Amino acid sequence: MSEQETRVLTAVKKSPLATQQELANQLGMSRESVAGHIMRLTNKGFILGKGYIVPEDNNIVVIGGCNLDICGRAISALRLEDSNLGQISQSPGGVGRNIAENLSRLGQDVSLISAIGQDKSGDWLLEQCRSSGINMDAVIRHPDFGTSTYLALNDPHGQLVAAVSDMAIINTLDGTQLSHKKSLLLSAQTLLIEANLSEACIEWLAQLNCQGSLYADAVSVQKSVRLKPILHRLTGLKVNRDEAKALTGLADASDKELIQALLKAGVKNVLLSLGNEGVIFANHKEQASHGIFTIDAVSDTGAGDALFAGFIHAQLNTWPIAQSLEFASACSAMTLESDSANTPNISPKNIEKWIANK
Repeated sequence: MSEQETRVLTAVKKSPLATQQELANQLGMSRESVAGHIMRLTNKGFILGKGYIVPEDNNIVVIGGCNLDICGRAISALRLEDSNLGQISQSPGGVGRNIAENLSRLGQDVSLISAIGQDKSGDWLLEQCRSSGINMDAVIRHPDFGTSTYLALNDPHGQLVAAVSDMAIINTLDGTQLSHKKSLLLSAQTLLIEANLSEACIEWLAQLNCQGSLYADAVSVQKSVRLKPILHRLTGLKVNRDEAKALTGLADASDKELIQALLKAGVKNVLLSLGNEGVIFANHKEQASHGIFTIDAVSDTGAGDALFAGFIHAQLNTWPIAQSLEFASACSAMTLESDSANTPNISPKNIEKWIANK
């Protein structure tokens, strides 16, 4: 940023409703010069569109799915090809949206970029997300696709048995759509994506000259390979073993070999989720692990999203890695104790108390 651009940005922050002529008078510049600086600041992401809206410090932008989650939990051993007695619940979901809600409840300033339908499910999701503190102004309402729906079937212990995901609408998030959100993307101090996005979308993001940290969630074995074009840009990547094997092509590799391969591919920090075995963090300087907390799990939907959100929150607060992994693991465990993909109980104070009682 040039000296003149810095002066204009400072003036805009002090007087965001001022006209270009008023700013010019304050700065001793011509109106045309101020207009040119504002255009360049907007293109760089320091000003967000009309009204001279300046992004918050430490803002996070999440790009990913925003779903209606429907979860059925059997009350006894599942019988395939038959009707099973159980309980059915509805909640907001989607990997990107889940992470965004957790980050918001942890006190972070979060905006979500996603696509939802112009239907009642989309209306309900907007209301639910906004009530949890997520900025939904950048969400696109699509007239031709229904809102994404995720249907999960869990056993009596809350473990996922099968699921059906109808997420065709997320493929409408492409470079053309995201180019309209470029100022928001460039202004993000932290940008988080997930592998439900299309390959074309991820490739477009890989070319974007983002200045902030870039994190990614691999989501699933099938979708994880979509992240290959952007691995070298990633500040952090969350994967499980199978996803790491798919990304690296090392089917028989050890955890250490998988981590080293991802670091060699350019990922700066790897968060390897091991399920019931806990989690491993590694970069080129250090490696650490944390086991799981002993709990009575209700549902594992959203637990990995909470883990990643807790880890990012800890890293943004520059906590030591051992503390970061403990905090992230506690976020995951609290979500496992909930019957939905997000628990409203997640907050820094509640997690601190929860850990102290374990």
